[in-house]
Amino acid sequence: MDYRELGFYQKARQVTQATNNELKSWPKTMQAQEISRQVFRAATSVGANIAEGHGRHIGQEYIHYLIIAQGSANEVDHWLSTALDCALGNPENLKRILRLNTETCKMLAATILSLRSQSSKSVLETPAPYSPVPSYDDGKEPGQDMP
Repeated sequence: MDYRELGFYQKARQVTQATNNELKSWPKTMQAQEISRQVFRAATSVGANIAEGHGRHIGQEYIHYLIIAQGSANEVDHWLSTALDCALGNPENLKRILRLNTETCKMLAATILSLRSQSSKSVLETPAPYSPVPSYDDGKEPGQDMP
């Protein structure tokens, strides 16, 4: 499956597009410029990390990039909330983008949880090349010789 087909990638793109459209109407104040740079950078980072991680096709590395994407999505939430606090932009648009972003976060969290579950199952199903229980030739249980 191509990463562009992933639901959470598509949702992340919607967040980026909606954010971009919203930012075009913001004033040119110092506060608006700073918040707009931060929120746009964070929004584009979500999709970029999903794409990069998907290209790795290795369980733990993919999970790692999805966790980074989730962190960036959390940052989007922060900056959009800050924009609301500072009365920047259209509050209804910002709330709609926040809802889209929350959906992205939930989808990422569910995927990470699922991948971790699959990863731990494969580890448990693989026979260990060594015995996980040490043998004690002297007949003593561990800790018996300790005071």
